[in-house]
Amino acid sequence: MFTEYKINWINNHIVIDNIQGLLIDTGSPMSFHSSGIINICGERIIVPTSINNMTAAYLQEKISDEIYGIIGTDIISKHPTLFNLYKNGWKCIFMDDDAEYGNRIDGFSLMGIYGLFIYIEGKKRKMLFDTGAPFSYLSSSLVRDKEFLRKEKDFSPLINRDFDIDIVTAHTSIQKNGAYFNLEYGVSPLIDKVLQLLKIDGIMGNELLKHYRIQIKGHSLFLPPQGI
Repeated sequence: MFTEYKINWINNHIVIDNIQGLLIDTGSPMSFHSSGIINICGERIIVPTSINNMTAAYLQEKISDEIYGIIGTDIISKHPTLFNLYKNGWKCIFMDDDAEYGNRIDGFSLMGIYGLFIYIEGKKRKMLFDTGAPFSYLSSSLVRDKEFLRKEKDFSPLINRDFDIDIVTAHTSIQKNGAYFNLEYGVSPLIDKVLQLLKIDGIMGNELLKHYRIQIKGHSLFLPPQGI
């Protein structure tokens, strides 16, 4: 058995359920909703109405007035999840525990957030997996030889401010000998400080889901068969 939700891409964020307005955010260890309740897979879950600097009003100001809360890893880890692209659109599928999984991705957990090792320009890098991030990020020390393509703006409740980022591209693969994609990454002195504090090389945003089907079970990530 499984419960399937259509994914709406809203300002490059993953949102499901038009009524509840839920942003899927693997970069948050906690969920919240303005109503204090999230209904998912037939389960009624009591959640906070805000977490730290994040409220529904904050998300509505920064992203869209269609968002009322987020589903973080506290809920995702208890509901095996598949992020999948079908010919008729994007899907987020919550599955039973006995569902079949693909190959486990080499990864780790950091403060309740999923981490994985990604091959960037042929070298193994330690990254957080954050579907709530509209941009991926790399430490500026890893892209010193790269040409900046353009500037973008981003925001972070962790930093509690908006900031400018420079965009670069880098060949990226989830497997050492797998296919490489040319992915965009942001570079910012503010993000550099966060990466140094966490002792990681970067943050992999939801761009990864545009190239791979990803499954999550418990605190692990899996790479299922990639056929559609």
